[in-house]
Amino acid sequence: MTKRVGSSVWTRVGFGDLKNLQRSICKHECSSIHIQSQIALKTFGKSRIDTALDEQLRLNVSVHNARVKENREILKDLINATCFLAKQRLAFRGNDERAGPANRGNYVELLHVIAEKDERLAKHLETSATFSGLLNSIQIDLIEAIADVVRSDIKNDVSAARFVAVEVDETTDVTGKARISAILRYVAKTEAGCQAKEAFLGFEDASADGRAPAVAEYVLGVLEKYDCADKLVAQTYDGAAVKASELNGVQARIKEKVPAAMFTHCYAHKLNLVLAHSAKRLPSCRAFFQTAEGLGTFFSESAKRSDLLDEVVQRRLPTAAPTRWNSKSRLIQTISARHSDLRAFFGIITDNPDGWDNDTLMMAAGYDRWLSKASTCFLLTVYEAAFDATDALFRVLQNEATADIGRCLARVRDTVSAVERMRRDFEGFRHQCEQKCDALGLTDCGDRGEQERVFSDIFEDISDQMKARFDRFGELSFLGLVDCAKFREMSEHFDDARLRSLSKYGKFFDFDRLKADLIGLYSSTTVRDECKSPGQLLNFLDNKGLISTVPEATKLLQLVLTVPATTESVERSFSALKRLKAYNQKRTDEGRLSSLAVISIETERLLKLKKDKETFYRKVTDIFVQKEQRTDFIYK
Repeated sequence: MTKRVGSSVWTRVGFGDLKNLQRSICKHECSSIHIQSQIALKTFGKSRIDTALDEQLRLNVSVHNARVKENREILKDLINATCFLAKQRLAFRGNDERAGPANRGNYVELLHVIAEKDERLAKHLETSATFSGLLNSIQIDLIEAIADVVRSDIKNDVSAARFVAVEVDETTDVTGKARISAILRYVAKTEAGCQAKEAFLGFEDASADGRAPAVAEYVLGVLEKYDCADKLVAQTYDGAAVKASELNGVQARIKEKVPAAMFTHCYAHKLNLVLAHSAKRLPSCRAFFQTAEGLGTFFSESAKRSDLLDEVVQRRLPTAAPTRWNSKSRLIQTISARHSDLRAFFGIITDNPDGWDNDTLMMAAGYDRWLSKASTCFLLTVYEAAFDATDALFRVLQNEATADIGRCLARVRDTVSAVERMRRDFEGFRHQCEQKCDALGLTDCGDRGEQERVFSDIFEDISDQMKARFDRFGELSFLGLVDCAKFREMSEHFDDARLRSLSKYGKFFDFDRLKADLIGLYSSTTVRDECKSPGQLLNFLDNKGLISTVPEATKLLQLVLTVPATTESVERSFSALKRLKAYNQKRTDEGRLSSLAVISIETERLLKLKKDKETFYRKVTDIFVQKEQRTDFIYK
């Protein structure tokens, strides 16, 4: 019985010894046969289900990842299209982006052009139901993702820089909104060597409040976002700060937070103010410029007048901009060079009264009389010479590549000297005026005494204004410490006063070591022979591995190159704004507008980032995916 119980009694024969049932059951529960049977019962069918589920999951993951890979490849085409349109400052959307219209907007049309040579993209555009890539929300997210990658690269540059300067300006766009534009300037090591770089950060709507406190808050927000307030050494404003007083303006509020942030007014704007003041102060000069500007408008208001101008004068007259005195310079120089042709033009109108309306005849007679005056001829001669000197300075101030503040100050001094020389040469100008009057057939050369008085007033005012407005040389005397042209002189006599002018930047320098570094550089014949500017000297130190040898002098060179002389870079951003705010983009929201501007203005940086294509695509894709948690782009 025991044998039967231990073997097949529980499975085949059956149990009949009821007296020993309980004992037999307990014994059977401990047997290996029972335990194995229980395991088989409890796991019956489970392994096959789990195996099947695992296999299905693996297939699902494989299909999903294949779709993700395909979507990411498609996204590269969308990124390329977005970069192209933003870089070229073209509108993205059309008035109707449905499948039917012939023109669905640049973005959609560009993708279909690409699809003509890309079968994968063509198939995607035809068949994709969940992610076509054509929706407006996709366009916006791509623009912002690309701009974020550019901004991240700017932040990395700023993080590596030792010093930073901020440049701010404001303008009104075509929709009437006030916009603030900000740029950070710093020294970075590039493929071309160490050089000053300027990074555009975007636009901000200032329509609600453009007063100094709001602008200062915006600037401080920029510094916080890019984590560079402790590196700020200079601030430059044009438009944003000139509306407020010295004490209550933006620069004063920034200095409360960052005392080392020296304020430097835009030198190009200062030059405009110099010339504007000179023209407005003297009644005869004010009337002269008003008439000259009216002459330019006279032609632009009529196609018939412009056609005759092209035929007779063969040169259009430039339009004078209120805040751009170099445009007035071009106008005056053109009138002076085409003086006799312009008189011939007005003579043709006067001789053919039947072909012109009364307004044209009256204005033509008036402008002809103005051109025939000796006083006009004299002022054309004087201002043409004055503009020759100031235009050369303006070009330096506008040139982003050479606008380090040291060079600009040197050119300002040179221009002041040139104006002073002109001021002492009335006889030379009088002689030029007489020759011009003879060539034009004017018998009267004007009253000598009156001309001498006006001449003296013009150049005296320009000279005094330049000295007064460019009077902060004392604050910037430390620039003389790296004036390469004077290294030999300074090797014999070190200027401690210039070193003391750096006291505002005391937290950045070890002055004893700086003095030793500079004396060492001054004494080097090689340095004096090879380096002609602070930028060249910095690159020399970097190329020769001498940065660690003269660390404090290196910091001084970086400081000098960081301090801006103009806001020309910021002002150039407004030309981009004008194009971005084209008619079919007036509805563009603020975030998208600023991101488009970053991509279009920072084109050089964008092209650099795109050299490493896969890294660039990955970064843009990662940010794009986070915008809406797009699972079709995330690998499992």
